[in-house]
Amino acid sequence: MTDLNSLAIFAQVVEANSFSEAARRMKMPTSTVSRRVAELESQLGVRLIERSTRCLRLTDIGSEVLEHAQRSTELREAVNNIASNHLAHVSGTLRVSAPPSISDSLLAPLIVAFQAEYPEVRLQVFITERIVDQIAEGVDLAFRVGELEDSSLVARRILRYRHQLVARPLLSGETQAAEDTTGPAGTPAAGVLVLEARE
Repeated sequence: MTDLNSLAIFAQVVEANSFSEAARRMKMPTSTVSRRVAELESQLGVRLIERSTRCLRLTDIGSEVLEHAQRSTELREAVNNIASNHLAHVSGTLRVSAPPSISDSLLAPLIVAFQAEYPEVRLQVFITERIVDQIAEGVDLAFRVGELEDSSLVARRILRYRHQLVARPLLSGETQAAEDTTGPAGTPAAGVLVLEARE
């Protein structure tokens, strides 16, 4: 199979009418440019360029190959432009799943900030306790709480959290310690989930 990069280098050499000038434009060593063109000629089994100390001249077959080389260069540039435009302009649909325990405290502020930054991205959020199959269900990003099972998916810990039981100072001062942790009679127990971000 013909090396498209070598074809592109060949087209640049013809356009510049010089190996050294083509190398300067492509910011490559002249020896590398010369070698790549020689390798292309060896691969095709034909002479593409007649070289002299003063000028270069395309052979007949070289002229035919040049037409295709120029098309391949245009195609490569078009593909690169498509990729660059896609990276610069973020749009589409992002599917996210998360458990209910963090949907309000953690996920909601992130969604608000993300949509302010990328207004053309449509977010689909699935709040569920179930461990979704990201590949089968097309979920791009999943939040998990607790230990993760072995997986080939890429995971990153974003924070640690701990549970903490709190009460009003007056209540804690008047209430004697008891084995019943559901709270004093007639007084509902209070529980708070404290999230602590750590490095």
